[in-house]
Amino acid sequence: MALRQWRSFCDVNPGTFFPRCYMFSEQNEKQAFIDDFNMTAACGILKWVLRSNGKSLQDDVISSQKEKKTVPEDIIVKALVACQLYLYYSTHEDEYDLICSRIINWEQFIDDYYQVMHHGAHIRNSDKYVDYCHQLLCKLRRVNPQLDIDGEKNIWILKPRNSSRGRGIHCRNDLKEICSFGNEWVVQKYIERPLLVYGTKIDLRQHFLITDWCPLTIWFYKHSFIRFSSQPFTLKSLDTAIHVCNNSIQRNLKNAPNRHPNLPEENMWHSDEFKEYLCTIGKEQVWDSIIIPGMKKALIQTMKATQENAMYKKNSFDLFGADFMFGENFQPWLLEINLKPDIIKDTSVMEKLVPPMVEDIVRVVIDYKDDPNCDLGGFELIYKQVSASQGTETLILINVRII
Repeated sequence: MALRQWRSFCDVNPGTFFPRCYMFSEQNEKQAFIDDFNMTAACGILKWVLRSNGKSLQDDVISSQKEKKTVPEDIIVKALVACQLYLYYSTHEDEYDLICSRIINWEQFIDDYYQVMHHGAHIRNSDKYVDYCHQLLCKLRRVNPQLDIDGEKNIWILKPRNSSRGRGIHCRNDLKEICSFGNEWVVQKYIERPLLVYGTKIDLRQHFLITDWCPLTIWFYKHSFIRFSSQPFTLKSLDTAIHVCNNSIQRNLKNAPNRHPNLPEENMWHSDEFKEYLCTIGKEQVWDSIIIPGMKKALIQTMKATQENAMYKKNSFDLFGADFMFGENFQPWLLEINLKPDIIKDTSVMEKLVPPMVEDIVRVVIDYKDDPNCDLGGFELIYKQVSASQGTETLILINVRII
């Protein structure tokens, strides 16, 4: 909510780094989610058309022989209409919802969508619409920065409010089932096309410090850790063992016997190991050119958006742990930020990372006050807000390339 309000008076679009999210406890949020689910389904149909008609002719013949059910091509027409209206009314959302709901019977559309996406039904004559779908998706990509991470399955992740360590999280792709969850739930779009390491889903925990909220002062730690799922990635199952990488969940599970042998037994890497992996796939440059700048941008903008509501005391500090996933193009996506994150040394990676980080926190919080030129260890000052008394310019970005 804070990020959406922040966008109203700045030029930063949170949709470029934060998967869209809805709080069912807030007024109109559930209806906004329903509208989003319907639109995501419409885009999914267009993507299905391109993917299904990208096969060889022989594959298409074999596939058609196995199909037990078909869906009329009308579903493609409705999807095209919905997407075209969305594109046209992208700056007039209320008008779009009103007009679109009059033209399209969403209940019937979603039923047909489920037949295709959940039950493998084929859409008749879909080959006729390939060019239309491709052109419209290209236009949608210009106004929807999350189009490529959405996938086709319309999967959403549900998180209980005021919980932590991955407890109570569910992945769902059925509209009625999602809407049956109560007001204490938050629903966020699941990244269906993530960066995989050896066929397995990962996320990254990034620590950062705030030593002052007014003026806002943010310190970024140069080391982080990667968490792995214990199971190979697939969208055919929505089991949290596959899709939730929290160590508190994965450490209680057995690693799948068919996992790649290069995956760590503890399901955790130090960021240095991740960078070594990037070198092995010829992508060593993305760490400094895409991943680090993208994470810094997300953290700075998010903290600026929440600054006004922060409760703080002078001469105190806050340690945060931000969780990121990566798209197939290595772009980082901020999932959530945890205050006072767990730093228990329960893995070899945490044994390596935590002790020097704690020492470096002391350097930033205590030593830096007396000596601004002191050794800060692994912490880097990435944002310092200038007070109004120091001039009209109020924002300074330090060593960050906004992407």
